[in-house]
Amino acid sequence: MQPWGECCRIVEWINRNGEYSCIAVRGAATVAEIRERVRVHRNGQRHTLTDDPTTPANRVRLRRG
Repeated sequence: MQPWGECCRIVEWINRNGEYSCIAVRGAATVAEIRERVRVHRNGQRHTLTDDPTTPANRVRLRRG
C-alpha cells in the first residue's frame, strides 16, 4: 500500500470534432475498463485562454495575465 493512495493514469484523446479530452483512471485499469470510461465520457465545462471577444459565449474565457 502506498501512503499517498492508489496510483492513477491519465488517458488523453482527441474526439471526432477535434476536441481534446482527458480522464483519470486507476493504475490497474484494464483496456476494457478504459474503453468503457472513454465511451461514457461526457464533456464538461470548457475553458479557453483567449483575449478574443468573438469567442462563443458558452465557453468560459480566461483573461491573460
